[in-house]
Amino acid sequence: MKKALIFDPYTDTVGGGERYVLTFATTIAKLGYSVEMVADSRLDLREAEKRFGFDLSNIKIGPHVRDIYTRGSIFKKLLLTPHYDLVFFISDGSLPFLFGKRNLVHFQVPFTKVGGSFFTNFIKGLFIHKLVFNSNFTANVIKRQLPFISSTILYPPIDTDSFKPGKKENLILSVARFDSPSHAKRQDILIRSFTKVYEKNKDYKLILTGGLKGGEDYLLALKSKAGKFPIEFIPNPDFNELKKLCAKAKIFWHAAGYGIDEKTDPEKVEHFGITTVEAMSAGCVPVVIDKGGQREIITPGSGFLCNTVEELIENTVRLIDSPDESTKMSAAANERAQIFSSKHFVDQVGKILHE
Repeated sequence: MKKALIFDPYTDTVGGGERYVLTFATTIAKLGYSVEMVADSRLDLREAEKRFGFDLSNIKIGPHVRDIYTRGSIFKKLLLTPHYDLVFFISDGSLPFLFGKRNLVHFQVPFTKVGGSFFTNFIKGLFIHKLVFNSNFTANVIKRQLPFISSTILYPPIDTDSFKPGKKENLILSVARFDSPSHAKRQDILIRSFTKVYEKNKDYKLILTGGLKGGEDYLLALKSKAGKFPIEFIPNPDFNELKKLCAKAKIFWHAAGYGIDEKTDPEKVEHFGITTVEAMSAGCVPVVIDKGGQREIITPGSGFLCNTVEELIENTVRLIDSPDESTKMSAAANERAQIFSSKHFVDQVGKILHE
């Protein structure tokens, strides 16, 4: 049986990036690979199974290898990785030395500075078969620094089959971490926007939900801003709760990247937009800030890309006041989301491995 090694430095959260990596792991396991993940005790596979709803029983955790890639010499890496038919390395901003039979380096973040000199990275690039990016937005930032390595786009896998439209209620939903370590999700902007929407239509409610592991002070500050407006906070929803919320909501909001110059600070905007696609799968019409990977998701007729708070408010009120248009865009959003399905992801992984 072929052996695969997956190195993921981001093991302290169970978010979209982890779903990407774990779906890749389960996919190659089905393709006949014995999969070992390099992670420490912070990666809880049982928690991940509960959050994402899939079976990880065939994935092994190998914490001992982590030390080799965080503190080990190039000689130790040379001894380790040749034993693997495939090495899939999720970059933390660095480019590693990899000596597997086939080496893929995945960038989830548009780092403005990939660690290492141009010459050193060029030498490392000789052993890397392909760079894998989660969006064109990320690719455009990284490829300027590493133009000598072949690359491809592999959009994140979205479980579109699990997110189904339900009986819609007068709800606006936002799904984003309250304690995002890399870029602020700007729930404060959404609260401010909702107060203006509420002035025009008092039949709607805003739900803010997302991961929270630390950052409680920020959540308390948001609740204070919300005051007595009909705004509900749901930290750490499980997968089933998230599906139910998306099924009920009519409109999906996302404000990550608001006020950020994405040319100078690309890391601080949405690198793709997994939660946007999940919501669209459930028939939510997205009204989001036009930054980063969001514009790769939303097409004319399937949602709104907004540059200002005023546009966010205006397009939301437009949907509320035009139920026929809202229904039409809901169907278009659902159709557009299928482009990013888990099935499509699996097909693309197969193509990459057989190139």
